[in-house]
Amino acid sequence: MKVIFLKDAPKGKRGEIKEVADGYARNFLFPKGMALPATSSAIKAAKVLSDEKGESQARQREELSRIVQELEGKELHFKAKAGTKGRLHGAITTASIAGELSSLAGFEIDKKKIELEEPLHHLGSYDVIINLGTGTEAKFKVKVVIEEETTQND
Repeated sequence: MKVIFLKDAPKGKRGEIKEVADGYARNFLFPKGMALPATSSAIKAAKVLSDEKGESQARQREELSRIVQELEGKELHFKAKAGTKGRLHGAITTASIAGELSSLAGFEIDKKKIELEEPLHHLGSYDVIINLGTGTEAKFKVKVVIEEETTQND
């Protein structure tokens, strides 16, 4: 039986049209909503969906390349309290870097996309990479400087 996969399944990917066993289709794929019988109208609908998916992916790639160009070479500054040897009281983590980048870029950036071997515990300048998927990555600098303590005179 020819089916059109609506979702990824063990024997096919979403959007594929494949020949599968009748029992597999009737007892597993159809009840779980993973596939439809491959009728002529369903095949036309699947082709329209795949065309839309291709256009959507192209737009997404353009958007990612724009974001990469925007972030490439940027420099983020973090102020933190530090001891005499330059060791921070705390750390600059991927979450804090993602928060700063999100405010800079104007949209939410996932902290898991930022490649940092370990949190930054010392003052200094660091090269950081953000991997946005599909081979698009941007390099930027993170500078950690000492926070000036203000004294209050009453």
